[in-house]
Amino acid sequence: MSRDEVRTEHLATHVMSIEDGPKGHQMFKDKEDGCVRAVFYPGA
Repeated sequence: MSRDEVRTEHLATHVMSIEDGPKGHQMFKDKEDGCVRAVFYPGA
């Protein structure tokens, strides 16, 4: 991964800021908006 030999961007269905963690968790839990895997980044 560090050499960009393995691409993982397609694995995240939703990318959100860390501040949206509770909302993202609820979306994942309820499978809202097709949420399969949420990824959280500071300031995203």
